[in-house]
Order: sequence, then C-alpha cells, then structure tokens
Amino acid sequence: MLNSRNIDDLRPDVAANCRVWMALCKAAGLPVLVTGTVRDEEYQLYCYNIGTSKAKVPSFHSVDAGLAFDFCKNVKGHEYDDLAFFSQAAAIAKEMGFEWGGDWKSFPDRPHLQWSAHGAYTSAMVRAGNYPPSMPLYAPAEEEPPAEPKEEDEDMLIYHNLADMPDWARPSVEKCVDLGVIQQSAQGLVNVYEPNLQTIVLLDRLGLLDREVTAGDPEADQAD
Repeated sequence: MLNSRNIDDLRPDVAANCRVWMALCKAAGLPVLVTGTVRDEEYQLYCYNIGTSKAKVPSFHSVDAGLAFDFCKNVKGHEYDDLAFFSQAAAIAKEMGFEWGGDWKSFPDRPHLQWSAHGAYTSAMVRAGNYPPSMPLYAPAEEEPPAEPKEEDEDMLIYHNLADMPDWARPSVEKCVDLGVIQQSAQGLVNVYEPNLQTIVLLDRLGLLDREVTAGDPEADQAD
C-alpha cells in the first residue's frame, strides 16, 4: 500500500508549484503540512472504504499522474478543524491555478488540491492517461516601486542672472543681494525661482527690505 508524502513524487511542475504554495502560505502565517501526494490503487480503495474518497481508483493522485496533493494545518490536535485556515490556504492555491476540492458540490474535499488546467481535465480523462499540460511556475506579481518624489522645483522657472528678471522684480532682488539675503556667486549668478520673486517684491513693498538696509546704519539709530 502506497501513500506517499514526498513532494518529489509529484510531477515536477506540480511539485515546484506545491513548494511555492507552501512558501506563500508560510509568509501568510498559515502552517501547512503536505499529508499525501501519490498513492496506489490499494490505498485509494482504502480511502474509498473509509469514506474519504468517492472513487475506488486513483486519478490525480495516481503514481503515473502526480497531479494532486493533500494538506492539513500543522498544529497538533487542530489538523482539520479550522475551516478558515483551509479557505485561506486554498485561496492562495487557487490564485496560483490549483483546483481546490473544497469547491466541489457533490463531495467537498477541503484538504485536496490538484492541477487540472483550471478544470479542463477530469478524473476520467486522467485515469485514461490524458494529462493536463505543464503547470506554469507561479511567480507572485511584484509590487510596483513607489514613484520617486517629484522635485518640488523641477518645473519651476529659475532666473540665474539679474538681467534676465522681469522689470517689476529686479529692483527688489537687487536689494536682497545687497543685503546678503540672496547670495550672488563669483560668476554673478543669483539663481532665484520665479515663485520667490513675488515674495521678495511683497517684502520690499512692505518696507522690510528698507529697514534691513538702515538697521546697520549708525545714523539711523540716532533719535531725532
């Protein structure tokens, strides 16, 4: 009587995806344990007699097919009593392309997963040696990297020279340069962004730049 638990006994494409599924379940906090992979006719008949299978002859579990495996919750005493666990583990498997026995209407089999090419291949077909094509190796979709933050001043116009500035702003900027509020490079560059011009002009109209000019003048500090 053969009832293998060895994942390597599955068809290679199914075995590879079984391992991916186990890793995904582990990452999701689901402690899965593979309890059966391939089986012979003697063990299949045993399952039929104890009521855990409705078929006397193996199909997806057969040694020649290697297209199915069974699992449980790897927690002693609670291997099969957590319905939410099976639903969550099955949801991952179904996303990968496996068919879940828990979805069957006539004989639900929650611990069972199989590759049937999305239901295109039946038990009768598999018993007849008509197997589904290779199961694509599942790769979780990579999350798109977050968009790089756009530079705040990327699309703003910048004035490098006083001569290039609009007439309404140039005198106020010149005051800022004279005060040292705006640093002018050795090449005469000031590098002022356009939105800052309005602020500079507003400060000038409020007289704040004039007060800064007189603040360092000793005569300006004398009382009348």
